[in-house]
Amino acid sequence: MARGSSQPTVSDIYTYIAGNQYVYFATTLDNQPKIRPMVLFFYKGRFFFITFTNDSKVAQIKNNKLCEVLLPIKDEFGNSGYVKMTGKAKICNDPYTRHDAQHFCYFFDDFYEGSDDPNFTLIELTFDAYELMKPGETHSVKVY
Repeated sequence: MARGSSQPTVSDIYTYIAGNQYVYFATTLDNQPKIRPMVLFFYKGRFFFITFTNDSKVAQIKNNKLCEVLLPIKDEFGNSGYVKMTGKAKICNDPYTRHDAQHFCYFFDDFYEGSDDPNFTLIELTFDAYELMKPGETHSVKVY
């Protein structure tokens, strides 16, 4: 972090995410990282992705729950940085949360017929580590 900057907080991380939900989501397959773009949702204090049931990431999560999410960020001058969150992913089968997903995912109706659609899988993410490199800075810091 640049000298004189205050220690960022998890609240700062959430502010960056609120500004841009398009992230990169990494899982593993046979000890090889697999990364793809996703849309991250924050709902009732929890993080989620929506995907197709037969997508490879669903099987990867069932096999290994460890994951990372990376959000590239830029400031008004074009300087880049990132937010990285490390944790675990799990399939969310709670019918009430699945039902609510229809409303907090703007593209849900484009792909699914309802919360009981067998092609719809809701992935919940929990994070235990956060890292931030503010735009224009040269080093990342752990965020607590």
